[in-house]
Amino acid sequence: MEQHTKILVIEDDENIRENIQELLEAKGYHIKTASNGKQGILEAIDYRPSLIICDVMMPKMDGFKVLEYIRKTAAIQNTPFIFLTAKVDLQDVRQGMDFGADDYLIKPFTSKTLMASIETRLKKQQKVVGEYTKVKHELDTTVFATYYHEFNTPLHGIIGGLNLLINARESFTDKQIQELLLSILKSGLRLNHSLANLMLFEEIKRAEVHTELLSMFSNGKTSGQWPKRLQTELQTMAKEIYNRSGDLNFDMQQTDLNINPEYLLRIVLELTDNALKFSKTGQRVHVSGKKENDNYIIEVRDIGRGFVLSSLGEIAPFKQFKRSKFEQQGLGIGLYLVKRLLEFNQGELRIVSSEDEGTKITVTLPSFDL
Repeated sequence: MEQHTKILVIEDDENIRENIQELLEAKGYHIKTASNGKQGILEAIDYRPSLIICDVMMPKMDGFKVLEYIRKTAAIQNTPFIFLTAKVDLQDVRQGMDFGADDYLIKPFTSKTLMASIETRLKKQQKVVGEYTKVKHELDTTVFATYYHEFNTPLHGIIGGLNLLINARESFTDKQIQELLLSILKSGLRLNHSLANLMLFEEIKRAEVHTELLSMFSNGKTSGQWPKRLQTELQTMAKEIYNRSGDLNFDMQQTDLNINPEYLLRIVLELTDNALKFSKTGQRVHVSGKKENDNYIIEVRDIGRGFVLSSLGEIAPFKQFKRSKFEQQGLGIGLYLVKRLLEFNQGELRIVSSEDEGTKITVTLPSFDL
C-alpha cells in the first residue's frame, strides 16, 4: 500500500511536521506538508492525498475549518482525516465528530500509535473503494454519493466517539463522558432517521411497480391520544438531535383521521425536522393542528432561511434545495415522502417559503367521525 499512498500533513509546528514527514517517508509513503490550514486546503485539492493528518490549533485557519471545507469538496470529501491535538477538549471532539473526523491523536503520541491509526484508516478506505469499484456500474453515481455521505458521517461520529471512550477514557470527566455519549446518540438517531426514510422510499417505489401493494399506504385510522405521542417524539428530536427543546411550540388538537398513525407521525416528524434543520437556535418552530369542517389542518412554521419552490412538481427524491450553499445533511427524500404519503391518503400539501424569511407548510387531511 505504501508505494502509491500519498499523505498530506498539515501542522504549524515545524519540528512535529518534519518528524512526521521523516517517519512516514521512511515507511515508503509519499508526503506533502503544509504549515497552515489555508495552504493545506490548496495542497489537498492539488495533491489528492489518500489520507490527511491535520493539527487542530493553527494560525489563519484551524483544523475544524479545514475538515469542514474538505467534507464540502466533492473531489476530496471522503478522504480519511486524522486530527492531532495537544489537549482533550470535549467541545473540539464533538465538533470534529460532527464534521466527520476519523480519529484523534493526542500529543505527544508515539510513532507506533501514529502508524497504527494511519494503517487502520487506509485499510478501511481501501476496502470501501474496492467495494464501490465492484458495484459502481450498478448504481447511479449521484444517488450513491448521497447515500455514502449521509450514512458515513454519523458512522464516523459513532466510531470516533467510541474509540475515544475506549482509548482515552481516563482523560475525560464523568460529565464529559456523558456529553460524548449524547453526541454518539445524536449520530445514531440521525443514522436511524436516514435508514427509516430510505426503507420507506424503497417500499413506495416497489409498490409503484406492484400496484396491488399501494393499498398498504392508504389503509389505516388514527384515533386516541395520538397528539401526546407525537409531541413526545418531536420533543425528543428537538432535544437529542438539535439541542433545541426550547424552540419547539406544539399545539395539536385531538381528532380522528383517515391515515395510518405511523404515516401521520412520519409526515409531521419530517416537516418539523426540516424546520429545525433550516432555522437557527433561538428561532421558534411552530407545529399546530386543528379540525376545520371535515378536514384536519396541520401547519409547521419556521422563520429560518427558506427556499425557492416554483411548484410542488419540483419536489423529487434526492433533490435538496440549496444544499450546495448550506451543506445541510440528509438524503433529500423527506419532503418527497411527505408528498407521496399525502397523495396516497387524499391529503394536500401547500408550501409558502421565501429565502431568509422562513417557511410555512400546510397539510390538509380528511378526518372521520366514529
